[in-house]
Amino acid sequence: MNLSKQQCGVRFRAPVWGGFGLLVLVSVVGCGQANGTRSKAANTDSMTTENTPRVQIVTVKPQDLARKIELPGTVEGYETADLYAKVGGFLAEINADIGDQVTKGQVLARLSIPEMQRELQEKQSAILAAEAGVEHSRAALHEAKTELLEKEAKLKMRVAEFDRVQNLVQRGSLQQKIQDESMYERDAAQAGIETTRAHIQTAEAVLKSSLAQVQLARAEHAKVETMLDYGEIRAPFDGMVSKRFVDPGSFIQPADGNSAARPLLTVTRIDVVRIRLDLPMAEVGWLDRGDRVTLDRINVLPEAKFEGTVTRFASVLDRTSRMMHVEIDLPNPERQLLPGYYGYVTLFLDEMAKTAVVPSSALVTDGTDTFVYVVQNGICQRRPVLVIFQDGSVVGVGSGLTPGEQVIRSGGGQLKEGQQVIAVSAGA
Repeated sequence: MNLSKQQCGVRFRAPVWGGFGLLVLVSVVGCGQANGTRSKAANTDSMTTENTPRVQIVTVKPQDLARKIELPGTVEGYETADLYAKVGGFLAEINADIGDQVTKGQVLARLSIPEMQRELQEKQSAILAAEAGVEHSRAALHEAKTELLEKEAKLKMRVAEFDRVQNLVQRGSLQQKIQDESMYERDAAQAGIETTRAHIQTAEAVLKSSLAQVQLARAEHAKVETMLDYGEIRAPFDGMVSKRFVDPGSFIQPADGNSAARPLLTVTRIDVVRIRLDLPMAEVGWLDRGDRVTLDRINVLPEAKFEGTVTRFASVLDRTSRMMHVEIDLPNPERQLLPGYYGYVTLFLDEMAKTAVVPSSALVTDGTDTFVYVVQNGICQRRPVLVIFQDGSVVGVGSGLTPGEQVIRSGGGQLKEGQQVIAVSAGA
């Protein structure tokens, strides 16, 4: 009897005698239902694997981040001064030309002003005359004081004489007439003292006036002398002559109240240079004094990079451009940077060291929370994060993630909390 493959049971065959004895053949036929169960389980596992989403994961790594902005910048001298003449005159000599290094206080040009020289001599003569007047006043005062001493001595004598005569008249030794004459002489001596004292006051007033005249004459002399000093044009600081406008023999018009006057020289300080730029309003909130700055990509110095910090800023925005004026001072001891050089300034507004970083595509927002999906043991877990940096490529996370964790790179919006996933490295 034959059994089909779908039949279930035990199959016996007739005994067979062989050389070694009786051999009973027993065959166990597999159950068709068991075979079906194993096939169904295999199909179920296959379907589960096929329905589990495959996701790319990246490892959270610490990274130094910086919020920065690039702006064009032009090099300017730290200080620049146009040197004018305060007084008019002819240029007698000029001791500097463009490119010359000068030091503070160095005489760069001299003017010839003969009429002012004569005026200075006149003022000197006025001082001498005023000083002679002082000496005369002092002599008159001394004479008046000496006269007062004489009259005071004479008054004492007249008083003593009057007392003696009055005593004799009372005794009847002299006539009343003599007493009256003595009294008149005493009163006259007293009046003479008062007159002399008035002379002293007058002499003192004259002396005071003479001293004032001396001070006035000296002040006028100093004024002319100062104006003559303006005939020497000096360097206001250490620097370099960047422009020259005149030649010896030229008449130099005074700059005081004269719009037609022009400078003799321009001096620029370049041992320190100044970079000026305008920062857009959107970035102003991150700006601080001391923010790191680099200057590079200068055509004449293609390989050079200069570093500095934000030195000062206006703290107000321009009403037209809505930008804030920022200045950076850069040391320039080698004089590599020259006024007029043009390059690009990178301004590091906020620098964050060792910050957990993930790709921007890993970030998911549901309108209320911002989060990423972390994969652990094949299960995705929703993890809220605090974003502190974002530049369109990467996201810096302030809290919520630890370096070394694995985050789904993209497509998190299609996943659910606790969902099973097949994680594949983003680099695979």
